[in-house]
Amino acid sequence: MSNPETMQLDLFEGKILTNDQRLEIQQYISKCDKEVVRKREENIKIQLLLDRAGFREGIDYVNDFGVDVKTYEHEFGYCYNNTEWVAEVEVMRSSGGCQILFDSFRNGKIEMGKSYVCREGDKLQCTSITSQYRYYKPSSLLAKLKEHNSYSLGQLESTNKKQNIIEYTVEKYTKLFPNATVTIGSDYDRNRNNYTEFKTVIINFTSGSYVIYRLGYNNDGEYLHKKFDSVVGTLKGIDLLNHFNNQ
Repeated sequence: MSNPETMQLDLFEGKILTNDQRLEIQQYISKCDKEVVRKREENIKIQLLLDRAGFREGIDYVNDFGVDVKTYEHEFGYCYNNTEWVAEVEVMRSSGGCQILFDSFRNGKIEMGKSYVCREGDKLQCTSITSQYRYYKPSSLLAKLKEHNSYSLGQLESTNKKQNIIEYTVEKYTKLFPNATVTIGSDYDRNRNNYTEFKTVIINFTSGSYVIYRLGYNNDGEYLHKKFDSVVGTLKGIDLLNHFNNQ
């Protein structure tokens, strides 16, 4: 029979908890409260470093740190010794924090990205905008942000330029050879360890012959990549030799 002096009734759940269990709940709640305080103080320190370095809130970073009361069932004890038990707890929980805003080139356009900032002493880390997993002086991290955004913009401009060259080249050969079919294709540079794709313009003639151009860095900078002569392709033996002899 249970000893009423060592057990109390949880009026919210209708469960009877021992004094030790109630103490464990209070310790857990206290631990959560301390963690919220720690994260709030850490968030303040990070924002202060960002502001002093010249980061602009709302432009270079956002701070959406917040604290809420959460109610949920928490598991106490351990399964290995069959001491597990569950109780409903109401605790303080934090969310969000300082996130750097950066430009990211994806799917042919610039998209806004967000990434949390970590602190170590008076240095900050944000691996989404740096090539190395290390902490930087806040001023250096701001420079890395500008470099990252500039690189993303360069990718966009390069992609747009390539697309303009493709469209110009297709239109050019469509006008020069109206009976031919001009399409966009692709091919690969085959290196030892990888393949690099590049765009091509294919001109298919009604005879079955075709020419493939690889694009240059500017309009009218394309150069021959591959070709096929349908007449020569059907010649064999002495007919092929005579064709070459008559050239």
